[in-house]
Amino acid sequence: MRQAVLRKPQTFFLDREAPIPIPSNHEALIKVQQAGICGSDVHAYFGKHPFIHCPIVLGHEFVGIVEQCGDGTEELLGQRVTVLPSLACGRCPQCREGRYNICQTLKVIGCQAPGAFAEYVLVPKDRIFTLPHALDWDLGTLVEPLAVAVHAVRRAANIGGKNTLVLGCGTIGLMTTYVLAAYGAGTITAVDYEAARRTLAESMGANKTLSPDQPLQKPIHTAFECVGIAQTTNQAIACIEKGGEIVILGVFEEDVSVNMGLVQDKELSMLGTLMYTDSDYAEAIRLLDANPGAVRQLITHRYDLDQIDDAFQFLASRPSEAIKVIIRP
Repeated sequence: MRQAVLRKPQTFFLDREAPIPIPSNHEALIKVQQAGICGSDVHAYFGKHPFIHCPIVLGHEFVGIVEQCGDGTEELLGQRVTVLPSLACGRCPQCREGRYNICQTLKVIGCQAPGAFAEYVLVPKDRIFTLPHALDWDLGTLVEPLAVAVHAVRRAANIGGKNTLVLGCGTIGLMTTYVLAAYGAGTITAVDYEAARRTLAESMGANKTLSPDQPLQKPIHTAFECVGIAQTTNQAIACIEKGGEIVILGVFEEDVSVNMGLVQDKELSMLGTLMYTDSDYAEAIRLLDANPGAVRQLITHRYDLDQIDDAFQFLASRPSEAIKVIIRP
């Protein structure tokens, strides 16, 4: 089979003769139909992700068809599926509490295990979610990033009727806006430098959109940091009302300095958020099945596997044009 191996930062090697993996008893072999490039993949491509290291086959947002089950069962064969890519131990205290997204030995398909920028990928059978009939390949590919947003919004206290702020209108920020609107948030304000992304945020449910240099209208109770830099984190700390919450979704490439004095003085809650759980994944599928229209537009470009370097370079260099870029093995 063909697979794209990130041998070193900014250098993919297209291996055209990789063996098709053989599933063990608890695994299934998925023939990949398409996979999305995540912001985390871009960090890894440039050698700036703290937890992804070369060489690696990236790709954790994907859909495909079940071709083989290692235990010989047939109920999943031929099914259209997406996959929750977390590989958890199931034994540590966090896993026993159902929080296997923060398993003590967590690995992720496409991050610490071979991913879906390949013609085939092995997955645990219990991580498979079948796609409803109404969800085509494009919508199925968007389940994973939407689940990130679902988990983040659920991490916050009840946001019904509360004024919220989304900092950064990349895929995750736009998905967070979509979930906030679906969950009945009050005024949703989205902030991004790119006018095109601000327009997308409005179509996803934002009531107001601003450039970072424009003043925010207060009060804001809950902020979602979707960039991963000091500037946006400090902006959230400064503008949030006393007793408010800040949910961190952005991947930070380096240590940052933030105003902890204001966090203390305003008695703010800062919440980290990592990936999702089964219920978040199921909820993402439900939301897409109920209202697919707004999310579909996030897919802006498609590339074949042998164009993968071009895809990453384009995504990194053209932020006003590229939102979700799809790789087709």
